[in-house]
Amino acid sequence: MGSVQSGKTASMLGVAALSLDRKVDIVVVLAGTSLSLWQQTLDRLQRQLDVGEESAEKQRRRILLPVTPPATAISLASRYQLTPVRVQRAMRRQQPIIIVSLKHAGHLQALRRSLAESVYDVIDGLDRPVHMLVLDDEADDGSILDANVEASQDPWYGNLKQIPRAIVDLWSPPSQLAPSNLFATYVGYTATPQANFLQEEHNPLAPRDFLAALRTPLDRGDISDRSSTFTEPQGISKYYTGGETYYSRGREAGLCIPTTWNRAEDLGDSIRAFLVAGAVRLCWENPQVGPVQAARTSFRSAEEVTIAAPKPHSMLIHPSPLVGEQFRVAEDVLLWAGAASREDARARLTTDNGLLPISLTSTLDVEEEKWSCWLDRYTESAQRIHSEFNTPNPQAIPSWQTVKDLLRREVIPGTRVAVVNSDDGADSRPEYEPVQSDDGTWRAPRDMFTIFVSGNVMSRGLTLEGLTTTLFLRTSDSPVADTQMQMQRWFGYRGRHIELCRVFAPRSQIDFFTDYHDVDEALRTVVTNAMKDDAEVPSPLVLQGQEFLATGKISNLGNKPLCPGRKPFVRVINAGNDEDPNSRLVADLFRTAASAEVTTGARVRGRVLTDTLSLSEAADLLDQLEFHSYRPGTDNWQSVLWSQVQERVNAIQALPNGQRLYRPTEPVNSVASPVRKDCPYAIPAYMRLWEACLSRRVRGLFVTGRRDDLWSMVSLEEKRRQQPRFWVGIRYGSGPIAAGPLSDLPFDVPVTQKAVVNGQISTTWGANDPNAGAAAFRGDEYFDYYHRGEEVPRSPRGEERWRPAGSDGLILFYINQVAGQPHPTVAVGVCIPAGGPDQFAAYTQQLG
Repeated sequence: MGSVQSGKTASMLGVAALSLDRKVDIVVVLAGTSLSLWQQTLDRLQRQLDVGEESAEKQRRRILLPVTPPATAISLASRYQLTPVRVQRAMRRQQPIIIVSLKHAGHLQALRRSLAESVYDVIDGLDRPVHMLVLDDEADDGSILDANVEASQDPWYGNLKQIPRAIVDLWSPPSQLAPSNLFATYVGYTATPQANFLQEEHNPLAPRDFLAALRTPLDRGDISDRSSTFTEPQGISKYYTGGETYYSRGREAGLCIPTTWNRAEDLGDSIRAFLVAGAVRLCWENPQVGPVQAARTSFRSAEEVTIAAPKPHSMLIHPSPLVGEQFRVAEDVLLWAGAASREDARARLTTDNGLLPISLTSTLDVEEEKWSCWLDRYTESAQRIHSEFNTPNPQAIPSWQTVKDLLRREVIPGTRVAVVNSDDGADSRPEYEPVQSDDGTWRAPRDMFTIFVSGNVMSRGLTLEGLTTTLFLRTSDSPVADTQMQMQRWFGYRGRHIELCRVFAPRSQIDFFTDYHDVDEALRTVVTNAMKDDAEVPSPLVLQGQEFLATGKISNLGNKPLCPGRKPFVRVINAGNDEDPNSRLVADLFRTAASAEVTTGARVRGRVLTDTLSLSEAADLLDQLEFHSYRPGTDNWQSVLWSQVQERVNAIQALPNGQRLYRPTEPVNSVASPVRKDCPYAIPAYMRLWEACLSRRVRGLFVTGRRDDLWSMVSLEEKRRQQPRFWVGIRYGSGPIAAGPLSDLPFDVPVTQKAVVNGQISTTWGANDPNAGAAAFRGDEYFDYYHRGEEVPRSPRGEERWRPAGSDGLILFYINQVAGQPHPTVAVGVCIPAGGPDQFAAYTQQLG
């Protein structure tokens, strides 16, 4: 589990290198599901792992496939062709076979046939073990099996359905026995593992042996206490700038800017931000030549290009997944910049390399304030970043005159607009490497200063070098976290100029990105903590939100809240054949504390303690409840859920004395009761969590009653002021006076007569009349309001709602006894105010 654009491919190539050092025989790299990703991964492998120019000596050192570039038209059989003689020679000399394959069913099947025809027999004839390492880049893309995908007859799903098994077939083919001396290791890499964790166990690629979270460099974290980041001694220039920078710690730096209702204004504002940032970067980095001069210069070597030319400076506009809309927005950029017409803009994209019209420079004087204001904004951002990360004094922002001159001479005339998508008329992918001309000279890469307009092709794996400004116009009615996390291409190693980075997006989309980051960090905490010891491989809970799903790759996802609700009622109840221990609990409580009658409409409704309980006191009271037929213990999914929540709490500050949030009764004779979704012991666990969160910013939690608020960003001081206290009451019924321990109280307790079926109470809170007048009884859940003489809260159209944040809660006991029941038993309902913490765990409903 990595982070978006954090260095997963570097880690993957590092694992490959170490494996080759250990004499692994075959390394297969599955390089994503798109041609551009396949090419990008192959290029990186050749530059960083298989170093050096192709030569006869290099060919003797290893076998590398494919030999021909991915874009070359060639049959799949030829692309992955191996000969037994060559393989035999390589195996005898222990020279590795390295294969970079597109993650597509046809390619994987062609590779499997090649292995079966040319490699397996050779391996079978060896008297030593042969090791294969399969590295799956973007392992959540194509390598997932889901019930809907498997059942679908849609041809589009056919490839997805075949990929996971086609991967396994590389070492375990269905039509023949794999060599007994072939040992395979599969390692999947992804920044978004939600679907990997949620897929069913029968998928052969479901993670079951290990989980590891890759760390990223920042200003905190040490070796001894593993966390999601580690301290980078070289400072902010080497920091990974991901969600923590954009949405959390760098929030006040204004790196994220909500778009407005005026799309044209947003387009212009974001482009000006990008171009001004480009001029500032030219001042800071001071290359030998700017983008205009670099494009006109012939260089003697690739090294000379790298030294002289400016570093890439990129902008991404993400308007829509529709190809036609992407071309239209690219034309809009050129029209804004001064193209004479849409036809002119379209021609510039196809025949003039998409360069911005030079006439845009005239607006530097006419609209000077719209341009120069960005220098003030960047200065403010630099100060905020400096303060938050305690960096050395930020680089000085150059004067407007200096920036204006660079904009006119180099930046505007040297910036191009490019569309990158699957259309034949678009660029296939960005070009960042020097290019050799036919005459042997070298030219600068095409994409030094570029505004890219793209869609889904930029949403996974493909890297935009020097991405500084993003205009994200895309929204979704059904957002999914893993897909939209992959769209955040502005993440990466941008610490050298992070104060110049901007993301323009709708406010709702920025809120979603913030939420995704928070639940991602919560998941990462669980995986990271599991790596600290030799415990079993964890099954981490995948979190989502009330308004978004964790993934769209798994069907039938449900949402499992942590909060038990606004008025949970404990339905499990003792049978009453023997004295109910909960009757003694209630009797002891009301015998030792002062209480008062609750009366409305000249009728006594019950009794209430005059002193309230804190969150922890209320939790301790509820945890003392005992149920003869319900003793679940801790070996169940409720315990796992609460343990993982507690890990996130303890990651910030451990609970005192090794205390647990969830404290169920232990089973008798080791026979545990099946755990309930509405487990009574989950209510006090929630209360303890709430109390713990009053001093901790726990990741992955939202605020009840305010679905868009993250707990990690609330004012804890305000939350401490608003923490609830709980009134404790007994609701009287119309039956006879309770016997047993309750008969010793200085007041009578008439029992209720709620029906009980199979150990569960049939009716809970009873009647609720939302239209009841001031003198009438609105309902049991407002029992304490009548004691205090306060007006019962109302909602529009009589709808029920949470008790407001800052109000008190209620624990209401019912002493219940039906005809023929020897002893009274205790039922209990709880009212929980809004404003507490909550999470939403994803689960497949067929397993729920």
